[in-house]
Amino acid sequence: MLYIVGLGLGGDRGVTVRGLDAVRRCARVYMEARTALLTLGIDGDPSSRLARLEMLYGNEVTVAGREIVEEESGDQILREATGADIAFLVVGHPFGSDEPSSKTTHTDLVVRAKKLGIEVKVIDSASVLNAIGACGLELHRYGEAITIPFFTETCKRDHFYQAIVNNRWLGLHTLCLLDIYAKEPILSESLRRGNKVYEPPRFRTVNTAISQLLEVLEMRGEPEPAYDEDSLCIGLARLGSDDEKIVAGPMRKLVDVDFGAPPHCLVIVGETTTVEEEMLEFYMIRS
Repeated sequence: MLYIVGLGLGGDRGVTVRGLDAVRRCARVYMEARTALLTLGIDGDPSSRLARLEMLYGNEVTVAGREIVEEESGDQILREATGADIAFLVVGHPFGSDEPSSKTTHTDLVVRAKKLGIEVKVIDSASVLNAIGACGLELHRYGEAITIPFFTETCKRDHFYQAIVNNRWLGLHTLCLLDIYAKEPILSESLRRGNKVYEPPRFRTVNTAISQLLEVLEMRGEPEPAYDEDSLCIGLARLGSDDEKIVAGPMRKLVDVDFGAPPHCLVIVGETTTVEEEMLEFYMIRS
């Protein structure tokens, strides 16, 4: 059997009791690389934290990069699952990921397992899509969520802009999910050296997301943009953790706030109810 176990939010202790029971009885446990980054952290010695995690889970944990899941090594996971209980651990909810590519990867693994006749059990947990309610905005008043990608000198995709326009026209809030790259192979270096070489972990911050959103306005030059530097937004960091941070204010002020370690997300606020406004007052920047 293949268990797809959501670890929830807030680090290694976000897993449910049901999920922990499954992990402890599995013959082999894999942890997605992006999950490992957010669970073990990006600073210091991750091996010592992995050892503590293994003590908590009562099982050895193998960190699996995306290529392990998607390529021939992914078949290894499935082969193992034909004759034993195997767990695959993912941050948040298995299918409620804040990164579309991860969600696709998890779905692909389940599809491949089912085609091979392998029984699959998904163990749910919290995700950013429901934890976002901590900022005080009502969940049913959100429109389409968007992902803000990394901008480069040669590629500045603004495909998400129209979704913001649509949400604003309907008076809905927009959840902006921010890219995280973990254990991404550098193809040119990998080919040159003959073995896999990986980029250092990168994560998008609230600050850079706002900077990019304002840059999009400059690129498009629309007379009536969907938002501007005075638009009310909410920056959120490490939702579900003991040190979560939530700050509300106009874009021009939020861009200078230090939100600390990842993961981050951003909300562009739409029309608000009285109750929502009262809640936002607790998080508003004071100047």
